[in-house]
Amino acid sequence: MIEQYIQSMTRRRLSPNTIRLRLFYIRKFIQIYNDPLTVTLDDLENYLDDYRSLSENTQQTVIASLRSFYRWLARSGHIATNPAIDLLPVKVHFHPAPIANDDDILHGLENATLEEKAMILLGAECGLRVTEIATLDRTMREGCWLHIIGKGSIWRDVHMSPELEAILDQLEARQRWTKCYFVGRSGTAMHSSTVWRHIRDRVGVNPHALRHRAGTTVYQNTGHNLRLTQVFLGHSKSATTEIYVHVGHDDLMVASDAARLAA
Repeated sequence: MIEQYIQSMTRRRLSPNTIRLRLFYIRKFIQIYNDPLTVTLDDLENYLDDYRSLSENTQQTVIASLRSFYRWLARSGHIATNPAIDLLPVKVHFHPAPIANDDDILHGLENATLEEKAMILLGAECGLRVTEIATLDRTMREGCWLHIIGKGSIWRDVHMSPELEAILDQLEARQRWTKCYFVGRSGTAMHSSTVWRHIRDRVGVNPHALRHRAGTTVYQNTGHNLRLTQVFLGHSKSATTEIYVHVGHDDLMVASDAARLAA
C-alpha cells in the first residue's frame, strides 16, 4: 500500500523532499496504529497531540501528510470514508527568516578557500539552495550562465558576476579530472550537509540566509519587481517569494512618506 502511495505522489510530480517528509510521518503513524484502514478522527487527533510542543510548521507538515495519505486511501478505494477530512490545519504565524549581512559575507570571503568562495557567492549572489550548490557541475554552465534544476523540477537560468565566473574558471582548471565543482572524499559531488557546514563556518549564519539575502537584494534593486524575483529564485508561486523578500527600515520610511498627509 505504501509503495502504491509513493507511485501516486511520483505521478503527481511532488518533489523528492515532499515525498520523503510525508513518508517519514506516515510510517511513524503506522508504527503506532498498525492498521491505518480502521483509524478514526479521534485516533488522528490523539496522534497529533504528541506534536503540540513542536513548531507550527512541523505540526502543519504532519497534518498535511495525514490528510494527503487518507485522501489517497479514499480515492483509491482502500477506505469508504476519509477520517482526516475534518482535521483542522494549524495556524502558522509568520516569523521572518534570518538574512545574511553583507559585512559578514565579505568577512567570510576574506578567509575562505577557493571552493568556499564559490559556495558563498552562489548563495549570496545567485540565490542557489545548498543542494543546488552541492550538485553543481560544469555541464550546467554555459559561459556566464548557470542552468539550474530546482525544487519541483523547475528550470531557471542564473547569470553570474564576473568575480564568480573567474572563481569557477579556476576550479575547472584545478579539477580537470571531474565535472563536479565541489568534490567530496569519495571523489563524487560533495554532500549538501558538508557544503552547509563550510558556508556556516565562514559566514556564521544558516546558509539559507544567503538565499534570503539574494532574493531581498534583487527585489529592492529592481524597483520591487516581485515577478522577476520569483523567477530568479525559482519559485512556482509568488506567495513563496514574498517570504524571501525582507522589509527593512528604509522600506518602512518610504511607506511612511507615502502615507504622510499633505500640508
